[in-house]
Amino acid sequence: MKTIKPLYLVGYRCTGKSTTGKLLATLMDCPFFDTDKIIEERFMTTIEQMVNQRGWDYFRLKESQVLLETACLVTGVIATGGGIILDPKNRRFIQDHGVCVWLYADSATIVERLAADVKNTESRPRFTDDALSLETQKILDLRTPLYRELGQIQIDTSTYSPKQAASIIKRRIAHVR
Repeated sequence: MKTIKPLYLVGYRCTGKSTTGKLLATLMDCPFFDTDKIIEERFMTTIEQMVNQRGWDYFRLKESQVLLETACLVTGVIATGGGIILDPKNRRFIQDHGVCVWLYADSATIVERLAADVKNTESRPRFTDDALSLETQKILDLRTPLYRELGQIQIDTSTYSPKQAASIIKRRIAHVR
């Protein structure tokens, strides 16, 4: 069996990157990494605390550094933070070093998941003071073109469960190379 390049999962919050990523890594018998979890473990803080104490620019710098560390991986599934695609250098790195999978859902589904996710309010900082639905739509409007351009495989997670999405990604990987 040939070696599979690392798979980078991108997408907005609550689109299933971590959940699907873990399932996919098990299906593909390879390691799983979550850039947000790596940051939280390395700095012994939540992303929300880091952003509140040091600002978004500091967090984005640490996020980029963790992404660059994946250059040494031969294979693996990497769930990235939702905003990792904002930096053109990060997008170029993902294109050059692996296969990009964009997990997406409609705005209403994301807002529903965000509201139901207790961990969300404890660890994910808000971007604006707008209502959650308005904030989500504004950020999606900004990021969706970047996700779409980068995603070699694109899965609507409002239609598929994480298990189904992982199976679909595994099947589609063979056609990406």
